[in-house]
Amino acid sequence: MNNDEMRIEQRLKNMKKFYNKSGEFIDKLPDVIPDETKEMIKENILGDKELKKLMDGIDSHRPPRIFLIGRTGVGKSSLINAICGKYISKVSDTKSCTENTNTYLCKDNDRTLMEILDTRGIAESESLDDKISAEEMIIDEINKFSPDIAILMLNCTHRDDVDSDVEFMKKITKTYQRINKIRLPIVVAINKCDEMAPTRFKNPEEYPKNKIHKINEVVQYYKDIIVKSGLKIDNITAVSSLIDWKTPDGKEISVEYIDNLPIYDINNLEIAFDGRYRIEELLDILEEAIQDFEAQMGLRMASRLKEVVNRIAKQLTNIFSGISATVALTPIPTSDIYILLIIQSVLVSLIALLSGREISIKAAKDFILGMGGVLLGGYTFRVIAQQSSKILNVFWPGVGSAVSSTVAATGTKAIGNAAISYYIDDNTLDEAKKRFEKSKKEDLES
Repeated sequence: MNNDEMRIEQRLKNMKKFYNKSGEFIDKLPDVIPDETKEMIKENILGDKELKKLMDGIDSHRPPRIFLIGRTGVGKSSLINAICGKYISKVSDTKSCTENTNTYLCKDNDRTLMEILDTRGIAESESLDDKISAEEMIIDEINKFSPDIAILMLNCTHRDDVDSDVEFMKKITKTYQRINKIRLPIVVAINKCDEMAPTRFKNPEEYPKNKIHKINEVVQYYKDIIVKSGLKIDNITAVSSLIDWKTPDGKEISVEYIDNLPIYDINNLEIAFDGRYRIEELLDILEEAIQDFEAQMGLRMASRLKEVVNRIAKQLTNIFSGISATVALTPIPTSDIYILLIIQSVLVSLIALLSGREISIKAAKDFILGMGGVLLGGYTFRVIAQQSSKILNVFWPGVGSAVSSTVAATGTKAIGNAAISYYIDDNTLDEAKKRFEKSKKEDLES
């Protein structure tokens, strides 16, 4: 793991640490806030199931178990590299390794990113025992492995007879569901789009229309076969996993020679040419298809660690928007705006921590009030609690001291988007204000 990735993981841990201690901050609010109101705030933040699930996922993620099925030369190893965005070393797992299947760990130094069960498919497999068929042997290995998802890999340029593999997948899913009482998600990845004619175009941004059209035709061809067979899949997409690699000193190296390099060079290989096509789309499909939350988070941590920050920031914004709407519908002895300001301050603090910046609740409060006018930044929490109806009218004139659930949700979402703009995207405060106004306007008009 490089230094940037280590720093990102630390940011996530810091954010969770703040979340776990948010109850202590709420307990220390001014005495003007009744204890029952403090408990209500804590209950809405710490008791929110979706928020708790998100926070638990930061620590409780595990490497996803992926069952790869595809014929020799379809590019299974290349696909794993493309998904992770780096050259991944494969460490064999001696507990499960046959002529027809191979189980290995995908590792980044000491960090296990994925567990892979690799099989060539039933068409290329042979039985090693007269008493058990190759099909039965593979199914047995799959059930021992207990995959989170299956990826059926096909070749974009070779329209192989895949009927046997499709029928085999039907048997696998039937057996898997009977044993595990849950359906095995299946995603079909049609690899090697870069080899589709005209082959001279390797950069996806330069793919001509006729190349894209041919790729889409292949997708439809395989999709028709799969649908007619009755195999239930989650999705199908065409991809290119083409990546050229270079050593730290800038020397490009062919894939077949990489394993001969010194360990240092292998661990620090860099991308010389990135010809990946629709890999992000494939990742979206895989995340949606994987049912186990810990495995889903594990896939994100393995493939999209930097993007995880933005995704979590957006999730936090949506979750806290819902919390604000709930609070606005709850009769309380304290003005709504004060309660919402506390909730929004926690949201801003969490987003700031995601960016690597640790700010106080007071600083978060000043940021929020700054969205409505710089002069409001000097107010203390106690003054806001006492003068909340006046302050609220600065944001939404004429609403008095009560806030509708729509206004509460809209305002919190706008604050979250402004915080993302300022802390995550590193924009200026003026740009964050524009994002606040734009978000508020868009939601109120929708």
